[in-house]
Amino acid sequence: MHVNRDDLRPLIVTAPKIRKMLQLAGLRFMCSRARWLDSEATRIGIALKAGTMTSDEVDAKLEKMGALDLVYPELMGAE
Repeated sequence: MHVNRDDLRPLIVTAPKIRKMLQLAGLRFMCSRARWLDSEATRIGIALKAGTMTSDEVDAKLEKMGALDLVYPELMGAE
């Protein structure tokens, strides 16, 4: 199946009211995702400190969440 490059462009919204509504919805989504991430990270951290999760299990969780690539370069001092 051939996909036209124009079909891959993001939708352009020119109506200011609709654009603002979409931006606010995107920001609400980001805030809810951040709250979930904070909650999940806290839960994992408590489990690691308590010894109910191993470092390997935490690595697996971080990888599943897509955070492993962000965490380890920073921890290892890479730029």
